[in-house]
Amino acid sequence: MLSGKNLFIAIIFVAILLALVLYLVPLPWPARVILAIVILGIDLVGFATKYYDYFLIPMLRMKNRTVVLSEEPTFRIAPDDNTILKNVPGGVYASAFINIPIYKSATEMDDGTRLDTATTFSKILSLSKEPMKFSTILYVVNKDEYIQEIRKKLDEAEAKYAQLNAQSAPGVANPELERAKGEATMWRNLFDNISRVKSSALANIIMVTAFGGNEEEAIAIASQKAEEIAAGVSALLGVNAYIMSSKEFLKFIEPEELMPIGTISEELKEKIASVGV
Repeated sequence: MLSGKNLFIAIIFVAILLALVLYLVPLPWPARVILAIVILGIDLVGFATKYYDYFLIPMLRMKNRTVVLSEEPTFRIAPDDNTILKNVPGGVYASAFINIPIYKSATEMDDGTRLDTATTFSKILSLSKEPMKFSTILYVVNKDEYIQEIRKKLDEAEAKYAQLNAQSAPGVANPELERAKGEATMWRNLFDNISRVKSSALANIIMVTAFGGNEEEAIAIASQKAEEIAAGVSALLGVNAYIMSSKEFLKFIEPEELMPIGTISEELKEKIASVGV
């Protein structure tokens, strides 16, 4: 397989052979000068491939004016269905994704609540000494799956609220009960107004990556980090942060999942109908 290291070794080997010819073979001075310049040029190209192989290798792989950056897949989904894997020389990188459900918009908060929320989020950054990526992503929703998911979430939220309500003493404030009520109300409002819901949604996710000597080691380290961070986020925000499965995190890294063709086509038809074309 063509790589920067292999190409560098091959070019330097050719330069050494030409240098031996220059040293051992009696050539006229003009030929020796030209050969010396050629050797110098080959050396420069060799060192360029060592430090700029990410640019030169794709150029050499160019097919019909199309630059092929890599013929290997960008990533693959691990057997546990909770991480993605990327093979690199010497080991494997594994990445896990954590979903942070937030049920209240900043526009619905007063100044004090917004400040408290911002302070809490700043504490999330200190949950791990290892680097982690926090993202807020707007993605297109697949409406058919979305309606089914809303119905499922609504049933779960109402069942949780009913259980807490039955266990709570009358007249005693219960913050967990209030959160459950707010969550159930949110899902109910979404389900009742599903026809007016826009075909886009917002997600807050954290991505953690770990390196391992083999696939199993990388998955184990990444999963452990993700579980620790998810537990910390849940405790700080009072929400159920969880590690996402491939069905969920592919929405944010695969173009076909990020923009489902069915929903996009539906929106285009609605826009065309609205302008009377």
